[in-house]
Amino acid sequence: MHEVEQLPNWDRIDRSLQIKIQSVLRRINLANTLTEEEVKKWITVTNESFEVSALQTYLLLTCLNMLGELNKVEPPLSFLAWLDTSNSSSIKSLRDEAITKSINSIGAIDDQAKAVKLIKSVFAQYRLNNSIESNFFYFFTDALDQDTQNWISTNCWIYQDNPLEKWANLQNVKEGYSNLTSPENKRLTNARKRWDALDSYQKLYEVSQFLEALFNQYNVCMVNPPVKFEKDPISKVWKDIDIAVNEHRLNYLSNNLFNQLGGDGQKFRFNEVRCVYKDEELYILETDVKDRDRDNWLKKLQEWLKTKIDAGKAHGDTVFLFSRSQALVIPEKTLPAILENWIDAAIKNVIAKKQY
Repeated sequence: MHEVEQLPNWDRIDRSLQIKIQSVLRRINLANTLTEEEVKKWITVTNESFEVSALQTYLLLTCLNMLGELNKVEPPLSFLAWLDTSNSSSIKSLRDEAITKSINSIGAIDDQAKAVKLIKSVFAQYRLNNSIESNFFYFFTDALDQDTQNWISTNCWIYQDNPLEKWANLQNVKEGYSNLTSPENKRLTNARKRWDALDSYQKLYEVSQFLEALFNQYNVCMVNPPVKFEKDPISKVWKDIDIAVNEHRLNYLSNNLFNQLGGDGQKFRFNEVRCVYKDEELYILETDVKDRDRDNWLKKLQEWLKTKIDAGKAHGDTVFLFSRSQALVIPEKTLPAILENWIDAAIKNVIAKKQY
C-alpha cells in the first residue's frame, strides 16, 4: 500500500497539492489490487488475463498523466504563439524538431498541395504538444528527477521498424549492436543506431509519446493480446553459426579474402581467432588458426556457442504498439512494475520541488 506516511516532507507542501497526490496514491493502490489472486480470479471470469494487466497499466498511466499535469507551469499556447521564435527554449526545441520532422517526411515544398500538407503536419505536432496528452511529456522532463531520467534514457529504448518484427529478448540489443546477416537483422541494427543517435531529451520525448499513444489506445478500449515472439536477435545468430559448424560450412581464408567478404557479416573473435558469419557460411581467418589443432578449436568453439545460446534469454518487458510501428523495450521489470517505480520517484521529486 502506498500511504502518505511513507513520503518525506509531506507536511511541508500545500493542502491542494496533498489532495492531488493522495488521488495518485489511491489510483496506484487500486491498480495493485488487480494483481491480488481473489480479485484477478473474479475479473477473469468474464475477461482475459491480459486484459487485467492492461487495466492495471492503464490505471498507472493515468497517474503519469496526473503527475505531469502538476508540473505544467504555463497555460496551453495558441498555434501562433507556439510558432513565435521568442518563446522558451524547451518550446523552441520541440517546435524546431516538429517542423524538421514534417519537412523531412514531405520533401521539397514545390507545390500548393505539399505546402498544405506541411502546414497540417506541423499543426498536428502542435496539437500533440499542447493537448492533455502532453502531460506525459511533463511527467518525464519535469516530474521525474534527473537520476531517473538518466536511467530511462540509458537503459530503455524504442525499437522502430516497418514492418515491425516480433523480436524476443530485445533487451539484449544494446548500444552498438551490429548484425548484418539478414535483411531483418540489418533493419534491427539500423533501428538501434537510430535510437543511439538521439540525445537524452529526445529519448525521453519519444518514450513519453509512446506511452501517450498507449494511453489513448486504452482510452478507446483497444487492448491487444500478448505478442507471440517469432525471432531472437541474439541467440538466433549463434544458433545459425553452431549449425554451420556442425554441417562443416567452414571457409578458411587468407587475409585479403577475409577482409573482402567480412565487411557486412556477423563478426566475432573466439580464442584470438577472427571469424565472420555470412550467407549461412562461417569464414575463418586462416592465419589465426595455422598453428592450432583445428578440430580441438572447433570443439571449443561449439561449447562456447552453447553458452552464448543459453545466455540469450533476457529479463524485462517489450510492449509492441503496431499503430506506431514501435516497441518499448524495458530491462529487468514488467511495464506496470517500472511505471510504479517511476511514479514513486516522481511523487518524491514533486514534493521536494514544491515544499515550502
